[in-house]
Amino acid sequence: MQHPRPRQLLRRRTVLGASASLVPAAGLAAVADPPVRLGVLVFGTVRWVARVIRRHELDRSHGFVLQPRLLAGIGGGRVALLGGAADVIVSDWLFVGIERAHGVDLNFSPFSSAAGALVLARGSDARSARDLVGRRLGVAGGEYDKSWMIVRAAIRQQNGIDLARAARVVYAAPPLLSAKLEQGELDAVLTFWNFAAALQVAGFRPLLTVAASARALGLSGHPPLLGYVFRQGWASRNPHLIAGFLAACGDAENILAHSDAEWNAIRPLMNAPDDRVFARLKAGFRAGIVPASTPATEQEVARLFTILHDLGGSAATGGLTRLPSGVFWPAPR
Repeated sequence: MQHPRPRQLLRRRTVLGASASLVPAAGLAAVADPPVRLGVLVFGTVRWVARVIRRHELDRSHGFVLQPRLLAGIGGGRVALLGGAADVIVSDWLFVGIERAHGVDLNFSPFSSAAGALVLARGSDARSARDLVGRRLGVAGGEYDKSWMIVRAAIRQQNGIDLARAARVVYAAPPLLSAKLEQGELDAVLTFWNFAAALQVAGFRPLLTVAASARALGLSGHPPLLGYVFRQGWASRNPHLIAGFLAACGDAENILAHSDAEWNAIRPLMNAPDDRVFARLKAGFRAGIVPASTPATEQEVARLFTILHDLGGSAATGGLTRLPSGVFWPAPR
């Protein structure tokens, strides 16, 4: 079934897929489609995209075979990419910038602007970030996670405190943080949007969202927080693979943007125990779909980096004083 492509999604990656379509049909018949190894977290939303790609054979239509590789955790994904066990993972542009500053040739192509939230334990009396001073705070994504950086910067601007120092912070995977919050072992968690959505449906109160924190910092629009990350050298040597991969991802997201039936097919992957969680996850994913990088996108990210650095110094930007050039994979202009 063909699904209509809105103008925004049409711009996203179909042009990138043009080189994949130029491979002669005879060549495709004679040579097996090469693989693209995509590192996916069990709890990651890119796993939903991968399932749609394989379900509709969008990979083969773009001249490659998608090989999802389950990862043990967020850090495991970065190790897999840097160690050569995966060709592509999903991470944030700050990670890419930090690695490029150390000579590692990574690139970033936008995947999602969906952002998480800081969610309080049941019965919490916290009314502002100041009430979290000295409390047990769980953070998903690690010390340099982009959402954590945004929240820290906004709280520092508005309240004059740095939660990384003022709270008792522990870093862990989102499923563990949710469990610890439910068990009363944490006072609050800053977690990914899909886990925050499930917690809110279960009755946990959000103190603030990453999106609201970004707006408090003066940002407009929805800068991409997550993206497909890969080695520039690999992409340059295999332009048909990266073009085909990004085009297939765009096609899959287009299907998810318009087909409710498709969501029923991937529901077993979504950890949605009831219809309310399911509906919120579907809406959140659709709202987070972003186009391929454009000059405006890159300017918004550069502005966010500057805000973070101005407020928190290099400690807020993973040791960087500026975002290195070349972070974004070239997009059609």
